[in-house]
Amino acid sequence: MAELIQVAGGSPLTIQTNYGERPSQQIKSMLTPDDYNLEEVYIITASGQRNLKNMLVEISYYEDIFKGSISGNIVINDSLHLIERLGISGFDYIKLKFSKTINASDAATIEKYFRVYRVSERLLNNNATETYSIHFCSEELLLSEQIKISKSYPGKKVSEIVFDVLYNYLKIDKKYIRIQETDGIFDFVIPFKNPFQTINWLSNYAIPIGKIGADFVFYENSEGFNFYSLQNLFSQSPYNYYAYIPRNLGNAPIIENLSSEIARNLVSIKSFSFLDTFDTLYGITTGAFANKLISIDPFTMTYKETNFDYQKYFDKSVTLNLYPIVPNLKNRLGKTANQCFDSVLKVVTTNSNQKKAKGISEKPWAVANDTFSENSIPNRTAQIALSHYSRLKISLPGDPNLTVGMIISISLPSNRGKDGSGIQNGNKDIYHSGNYMITAVRHIIDVNNKYETILEVVRDSLGGSIDNYTNSGDLENAIRGKL
Repeated sequence: MAELIQVAGGSPLTIQTNYGERPSQQIKSMLTPDDYNLEEVYIITASGQRNLKNMLVEISYYEDIFKGSISGNIVINDSLHLIERLGISGFDYIKLKFSKTINASDAATIEKYFRVYRVSERLLNNNATETYSIHFCSEELLLSEQIKISKSYPGKKVSEIVFDVLYNYLKIDKKYIRIQETDGIFDFVIPFKNPFQTINWLSNYAIPIGKIGADFVFYENSEGFNFYSLQNLFSQSPYNYYAYIPRNLGNAPIIENLSSEIARNLVSIKSFSFLDTFDTLYGITTGAFANKLISIDPFTMTYKETNFDYQKYFDKSVTLNLYPIVPNLKNRLGKTANQCFDSVLKVVTTNSNQKKAKGISEKPWAVANDTFSENSIPNRTAQIALSHYSRLKISLPGDPNLTVGMIISISLPSNRGKDGSGIQNGNKDIYHSGNYMITAVRHIIDVNNKYETILEVVRDSLGGSIDNYTNSGDLENAIRGKL
């Protein structure tokens, strides 16, 4: 089955919706996959404005799903002494607009005003020119640092509170706010936190409707400010399919039979590197595989233990790929990694079911609504750790449509065989190919008319099944510490 996917906002690509099938694609009106159009790059000050296009050395535009807001920097070669002429002082603005056109009738565009907050690496080249970097960020980041929220929110959903913070405190237009509705009614008091701190704190209690845990993340991308569950993001269809295959080493199955050379290049990964293939120690010490919560209710003088088991969670939750990252290998104590609950222990106060407790049930309004700590904390502890358990950095032809929170499907080559014949034959690495979520984006435009997009992508699961272990022979001896 096929569907039309927009690449760079131009003529649609016909892509197979079933992973692993070979797509046919039709792309017109591009000379190279790095083509782009830098329409505006203005610096605006109290003294005036200036187009920086002719001074440009490089533009870097950053998005990060775990950092909340967009930032970037522009490197220019300045022969007009703009810092003095325009009075650049850190209270200025950058207007940035760039696009990539495939079809003359359509283009993918990033357009936004940013706040200038720093000039660095200012070097005098000669008596006439100097080079420096102008750093910019979203206006909302600076505004968030300038105000504090002290307000009570009785009987509200977390999603309602987040909207109030963005709309009424940061004054963000509704069309730039994208929020997923949360489950549960809470009674919260915000104790002098800035807006971004408030939203990140509330994320710990934001439960997706019909899903497990509390896996919401707050971030800005090219479309605005977003508050979404990771499981909701994981359930998206892939934006596009990308494959890495050296030009002189055959064809990757996912991209053969493309209609043109430029079509092949648009879905070809230029380079890739694993930032983290896996990290078992990280998975254990962060509670990604297993953790325990002890919740204490001082009113009813009771406590409860809640264990997180990765395998049980995996079976019930939405994941990027079909196979878990934890095998059934038992340690010398006879436990698998997802059964070692004491590896991470957290203790919190709770009000779970207080309204039904003896002495309170007659006056349920006397206590706050449940915070659902037993559901949210153990799961969120693991969900955030799992969200970047395996990280990959890839370089692609520039595409303004690529943004954080998006799902892409990646095909990586296998070099199995003593002679590396796997790459020669276009074989796929079944474990590390599959669906990934974009968590960081860097769009780079330089003076040589090159536009490149660097992505950091992550996954919480595998594209292939890990073999089951049988404790015998050398493996048995290794587990038990025997020589």
